[in-house]
Amino acid sequence: MVGIQKVLSRFRKHLRIARASEIAERYFIMNSFDGALATLGVILGAYIAGIIDPHIILSAGFGASFAMGISGAWGAFVTEKAQRAKSIKDLEQAMFTELKDSIIVRASRAATIWVAFVDALSPIIAAFVTLSPFLLSLYSLTSSGEAFVASIVLNMTTLFILGLFLGRISRSSMIKQGLLMVLAGVITLLFLFALGLAL
Repeated sequence: MVGIQKVLSRFRKHLRIARASEIAERYFIMNSFDGALATLGVILGAYIAGIIDPHIILSAGFGASFAMGISGAWGAFVTEKAQRAKSIKDLEQAMFTELKDSIIVRASRAATIWVAFVDALSPIIAAFVTLSPFLLSLYSLTSSGEAFVASIVLNMTTLFILGLFLGRISRSSMIKQGLLMVLAGVITLLFLFALGLAL
């Protein structure tokens, strides 16, 4: 137990040195937003197509979110690793020394792993929140119609909370940012319904 605490303490120290929390926050908001809208698209697409089977909706929703999570983690890992490697090389040239196995290099590795983890998890969390009513529907604890309505409400709530979080870290109007996020969801909803009527 003590060993685990030491590892976690060292990991947190490395994240502070690399200032990874600020980057991770941006990735979290960005990928949660993408995950929420993608899941909204799956739910509305299923509704328009007349699909009410929660098995299908859950499979499609979680399938899309996990694919986004893997894609996001891979892209974030490769991008962060390349960017931080360049920064370390620039620092080595400026200092006329090698930083191999230094705390800066270890902090850089920790930050890359953390950012990739956050990037992977964020769309899955957003999808889980949105799809949770269909888990209840799967076990006949609620009807499919109620699940659709509750899912959309939870999705819009998730978008609003993400907007509040974005407003807080950007030091701008939290309510305004929340409403802008919800507006994106409403536009997605209207577009998909219009598309469904046109087909």
